[in-house]
Amino acid sequence: MTEPDELPYKKRNYRLSERSKRIILVIVSAAALVAGCVCLICDYFTSDSLSWSLIAAASIIAAWLMILPSLISRTKIVLKTLVTVSAIPIPLLAILSWLLNKSVIFTLGICITLITIAAIWIIYWIFRKCAKNLWRAFGFILLVLIPVPIAITHISAYFLPQVQFDFTSDIFNSGITLTLSLVCFGIDYLLYHRKGDVTDKK
Repeated sequence: MTEPDELPYKKRNYRLSERSKRIILVIVSAAALVAGCVCLICDYFTSDSLSWSLIAAASIIAAWLMILPSLISRTKIVLKTLVTVSAIPIPLLAILSWLLNKSVIFTLGICITLITIAAIWIIYWIFRKCAKNLWRAFGFILLVLIPVPIAITHISAYFLPQVQFDFTSDIFNSGITLTLSLVCFGIDYLLYHRKGDVTDKK
C-alpha cells in the first residue's frame, strides 16, 4: 500500500530538481551574457576597439560550456562534465594564444592542461573503484597528487627561464603529501579491521 503513494512523491521531487536546474541554467546563462556584453561595450567605448574584452568573453563562454552538462544532463552528470572540462581548455588556450600573440600560452598551457586532466581522470577512476572506502580513495588520490605539482613546476621552468625549479621545496611538499596519504591508509586499515572484528563477533 505504501509503494504507490511513494512513487508520485519521488516523481514530484524529480520534476522539482529538473525545474531547479532549468532556473539555474537561465540565471547562469543570463549572467554570462550580461557580463560578456558589459565587457565588450566598456572595452569598445573606452578604446574604440576590442582587446581585453575578447579574452574575457572567450573565458566566460568557456566557463559556461564547462558547467552546461551539469545543468542539462539527467544521467552520468559527473562523467559528461569531466569530458567537457577536458575538451574546452585546449581551444580556449589556442584562442588566448592567438589574441595575445604569445605562443607560450598555448605550448605551456597545453602541457599543464594535459597533466591536470590526466590527474582529474585518475581521481575520478579512483573514486569509482573505492566508492565504499573513502579513506583508501583519499590515500590513493594524495599519491597521485605528489608528481603533479613537480611536473608542472618543472615544465614551467623549461618554458619560462625566469621560473626556478626548487627541488628542496618539492621534496618537502611531497613528504607532507606522502605522510597524509599513509595516514589515510592507516585509518582505512583500522576501520577495515574494526568491521572485521564486529563481523566475527556476530
